Amino acid sequence: METSPRKLNMLFSYKDYLSWNNSNERWELIDGVAYDMSPAPTRKHQDISRNLFKELVIYLEDKECTVYAAP
Repeated sequence: METSPRKLNMLFSYKDYLSWNNSNERWELIDGVAYDMSPAPTRKHQDISRNLFKELVIYLEDKECTVYAAP
């Protein structure tokens, strides 16, 4: 399920952005609006994703389908 990123309803400058030192949160600025970015996936999530991808590739090997891993 995809959710919309949290955004702050005020405008910020690049200088403001550079002053944010909280390493627990990731933000990006688009036209001065700050958007909360998704956290990086956990190692367990990456392991599950890799294993599922591998199984799908094996299962579809002789089929007319192709599996792609998305970032």
